[in-house]
Amino acid sequence: MYLKKEILNFYKKLVFLLKKKIDLDLEKLDSLSLNELFNHFETDKGTAVKNPYSKNIDAAHDTLVGHGYAEFYEFHFNHIKNKEIKLLEIGTWKGASIASFYHYFDKAIIFCLDRNYKFQFKSRRINFFKCDTKNIKDIKNFENLLANKKVELLDIIIDDASHIYSDILINFKNFFKKVRSGGFYVIEDFNHYKYYSNLDDTSSVSLKIEEIFQHLKLKKIFESPILNKDFQHYCFNNILEITVHKGIQNDSYIAFIKKK
Repeated sequence: MYLKKEILNFYKKLVFLLKKKIDLDLEKLDSLSLNELFNHFETDKGTAVKNPYSKNIDAAHDTLVGHGYAEFYEFHFNHIKNKEIKLLEIGTWKGASIASFYHYFDKAIIFCLDRNYKFQFKSRRINFFKCDTKNIKDIKNFENLLANKKVELLDIIIDDASHIYSDILINFKNFFKKVRSGGFYVIEDFNHYKYYSNLDDTSSVSLKIEEIFQHLKLKKIFESPILNKDFQHYCFNNILEITVHKGIQNDSYIAFIKKK
């Protein structure tokens, strides 16, 4: 069974490497705002995007209202958009938001993690890495990639992965320490588990994520099967502020956690 899985994974990786990709280095979209970039590349971070799941030939049914997160990203990051930052997004799928950030942060080195080989872009500034963030071996391999690139810490880390309650906390625990001083850890759609039952794996001792944010702000220890007390103390000593924004949709919530 293990050998079959490894062979299948090797085949998927080979197909991914051979598949033709869109070269972002050949595109010029510098005049577009971040929201226009989100909408152009059809990521739900924008305000109006094509429904990626629709097969309806009637175009009127193919448009979704996005989350409208661009204004919040620009509020926090406009002052560094032309700097040589290092950005990581966890959960990239086909790469629409990465393509948007590539054009917005025109000097950024970008890292992308996803557990599937759906990514369809390439660039000298983009590094895609297949990674299941619940797999310790995958995490270690990604850390080795960063070391090989001589990258110790990142300026921005964005979690737009599964949105499962436990996955959000696992990613936070695994990656927050990789944010540099003054950088940000961003959690998109952190309340999705409240709206979609398949994302809700909370236990009887689990706090709501907003409650976790509040405890971290107040430096108040809390019970959590994932965020142990050592990590909580690390957060108490290293979080400068936590800002939550409400987007367009009922389930549109995004948090920006700034590191001291």
